[in-house]
Amino acid sequence: MDALRENLIVTGESGYNFTESSKLWLKLKARHKDTYQYSILEISVTNLGGETTISVEKGKVLTRSYEQFMISEEDGSRTVLFSFTEDQNSLGSNSEGAPPKTIDELYETCLRDYMSIDPDRNTIYFDTNKQGVISLCGYVPDLCQDDCFVGFEMSHFSWGN
Repeated sequence: MDALRENLIVTGESGYNFTESSKLWLKLKARHKDTYQYSILEISVTNLGGETTISVEKGKVLTRSYEQFMISEEDGSRTVLFSFTEDQNSLGSNSEGAPPKTIDELYETCLRDYMSIDPDRNTIYFDTNKQGVISLCGYVPDLCQDDCFVGFEMSHFSWGN
C-alpha cells in the first residue's frame, strides 16, 4: 500500500500528479459533456508503430480507428501498413491497437495496473496534458534495455463539440 501511495504523487512535467489529475478530470468532463477524442501512440525501437484514435460522445466510445506504420529513418515519414475503423457495432473486433476505453477507464487502468507497481524495482511514469488530463501512465522495469515501457502514452487529446 505504501508503494501505491508513493506512486500516486509521481508528478510529470505538467505539474499534476495522479490524484490531482483524476479530480480535475471529473470537473473537465462535466464541463465538456464527456465528449472528446484521443490517440494512443506506440512505437518500437524497430520503427514499427501504431496509433489508435478513440472518439467518445457523452461518455460512450463511438469509434476506434487504428493505423500500423513504419517510420522512415531518413525523414521520419510514416508508411501505413494496415488500418481500420470500427463503429459502435464493431468496437473491439480487431485485436490490433489500444482497446476502446474512455478516459475514465484509462484512469482506472492506470491506477490498477501501473500505479500499483513496486517503485523499488521500476521507474513509474505519469503525466498529463496542459489541461491536467492524463496523457502518460506506465512503468519501466529497472535494468531493462529496449521497448520496456508498459503502459500508454497519448499523442493527441481534444474536446468534442
